[in-house]
Amino acid sequence: MTLNRFLSAKLEEMQKKNPRFSMRALAQKAGISPGRLNEIFHERRPLSDHYSNRISYGLSLTQEEQVTLSSFVTVRAKRMNFQKVLENQELRLITSWEPYAILNLMKTDDFESSTEWIAKRLALSVEKTEECLNLLESQGVLKMKNGRWVRIPSQLTTTSDIPSSAIVAGHVANLRKSEEALKTVPMEKRHFGTITMPINVSKIEEAKQMLTQFRRKMCLLLEEGPKTEVYNLSMYLYPLTDVSEREFDTSSTPVSQIDSSTT
Repeated sequence: MTLNRFLSAKLEEMQKKNPRFSMRALAQKAGISPGRLNEIFHERRPLSDHYSNRISYGLSLTQEEQVTLSSFVTVRAKRMNFQKVLENQELRLITSWEPYAILNLMKTDDFESSTEWIAKRLALSVEKTEECLNLLESQGVLKMKNGRWVRIPSQLTTTSDIPSSAIVAGHVANLRKSEEALKTVPMEKRHFGTITMPINVSKIEEAKQMLTQFRRKMCLLLEEGPKTEVYNLSMYLYPLTDVSEREFDTSSTPVSQIDSSTT
């Protein structure tokens, strides 16, 4: 028996019980995009353990049937799974805003586990959303349980030092997203402000600690009560003067400041 025949037979069984259970309904229940599911059904994409588990749930397979479906997991897919490098997956999390947005979207009051719903709420493609969900699941920070995505309490950590290039890429991604928000989000739903000042560079470390504490306090404040949207708070402190070859005088100097207009 081929994979296509097995899946088609199980889908027909489901449709006898519920004539309205279509391929699209199966895709929604299994948390797989319709296009990807269609490729697996027609064996244009290799079946992996990941999709085998999703489809098993979607078709309500018995334990014996799950074993049968798992037997169709291809050697190619198994090899691809073994070749995944953890560090690369971690770096993808760090350099993208989307996975963290999905994790926090799950904490909103009206969250739905549908890939299409998540994609629409974050203005992402279904394919990109599915890619991020797969990445988060592979990192063990969420799992599918009874047809719903569930966060697994944990902190995302890396197994090795993070290359500075990856951190830079992550900040660049956030900068691009903030530029988009500045142009498209109504002023009453956002806050952009800057301040320019001469500084005593010996205070930089103290300032960084204060900014970190402020971010945490702001998070606690905004997470109180009903949660309906996902926001990003980015704070930047950087020199406008050229500091590449300058030796700093760390003696105390008076600090004045000029506030720019806030939009």
